[in-house]
Amino acid sequence: MNILSALKKIKHLDRKIEKTLKRIQAWSSYILEDAIRPEVEWDKPLYDDGDIRAMMQSVDDMTNEKARIRHLLHKTNMNITVEFEGKERTIDELLILQNIILPGKIAALSHLNRKEKGHSYNREYDKDARVIMQYDPKIKVANIDKIENRAEMLNEFLDEVSINTEVVGE
Repeated sequence: MNILSALKKIKHLDRKIEKTLKRIQAWSSYILEDAIRPEVEWDKPLYDDGDIRAMMQSVDDMTNEKARIRHLLHKTNMNITVEFEGKERTIDELLILQNIILPGKIAALSHLNRKEKGHSYNREYDKDARVIMQYDPKIKVANIDKIENRAEMLNEFLDEVSINTEVVGE
C-alpha cells in the first residue's frame, strides 16, 4: 500500500467511526414511551444492548487499525529519504518544511508593513511626521513569491511521493 492509499484508508476509517459513534449515541439509551403512554404502540428499538456492545467493539477495532496505519506512516516518513532541491531529506523533514518552516517565514515577512503618515503621532506634529522604512517592499514581495514558489514545488513533490512511496512494514 502506498502513502496515498494509507491516508485514504485512514479517512475512510474516520468516517466509519463517526457514523458508528452517532448510532451508539442515538441508541445507547432511549426513553421507553410505552411505560409513559401504554395506549400508544411504539416500534421496538433498532438496536439492543448486544448490538451496542458490538458497535463499541467495532469502534475499538477501527481505532486500533487507524493507529496501526498512522504508526506505519510515521515510520515511513522517518525512514524514507528522497532527493529534493539537490539534497537527501526524509519525508518527515519535507513535511515539517511544508507545514511549519515555509508558512512561518511567510508570516514573518508579512509583518513588514508600512505605517502611514501620522499613524501614531499627535495632530500638531502630523505635518512634520515622516515614514522611515526599515525594509525594501520590492524585496519583501520578491522573497514571499520565492517562498510561495518553493512551497508549491514542495506540494507537487510530496503529492508525487505519496503516490509512489510504499508504506514501510505493510
